[in-house]
Amino acid sequence: MAHVMPQVSLQRVIQEGIKILKDNPDILDEIFNFYTCDGMDTDYGQSYIDEIKKWFTDTKIPTVQAWANNPQQVPQISIKLATEQEDETKAAIGDHFGDFEEGNVGVAAFVVSLDISIRTSRNGDQVLWLYYIVNYILFKRKRRAEQLGLRLHTFSATDYTRDSAKLADNIWERYIRFRATIENFWESEPGTVIDSLEIDLDAENVTKNEQVDLG
Repeated sequence: MAHVMPQVSLQRVIQEGIKILKDNPDILDEIFNFYTCDGMDTDYGQSYIDEIKKWFTDTKIPTVQAWANNPQQVPQISIKLATEQEDETKAAIGDHFGDFEEGNVGVAAFVVSLDISIRTSRNGDQVLWLYYIVNYILFKRKRRAEQLGLRLHTFSATDYTRDSAKLADNIWERYIRFRATIENFWESEPGTVIDSLEIDLDAENVTKNEQVDLG
């Protein structure tokens, strides 16, 4: 993998996770099993989980890069880059991969932070449900994230917020700050360009069983 595009990688991880859950909604029983525990089942229980499953399977939930201010585009999961910085603690002398000065592959490690914004309407607990669905996907699909270049990743979250300057009154939002290390590679030396090629072929040295294709 040459250069990792972290926003695209994380978008794909979440998109694939959403599709898997929509195709297998019974997994939501595992995610929200807490609602059936003693002390919770009287107010919530399996009927509440079934309500979550119906909402999730019947609702279109796009995962996009950046986002629009249109309040009609909810629920929505959006991803945008917060920071991307070369990790000095992982920098190598010359930034070459290989045998010292003979190395011909450049390499650099970067630490990236991505903001995952979860937006739903203010109705009920939808933003909470969607948060824990994304939370589950990020844990369950760690290996997939690593395959797409997002290594050593962790995340933290905020509680509900509402930016009155950007969001309509009926929109709730919750952020996840996703942090990962990526490695970018590049060819550190240009390839050799052959301008011309001379072939000295001695016909007397060619045996009867050998064929030479001269093009």
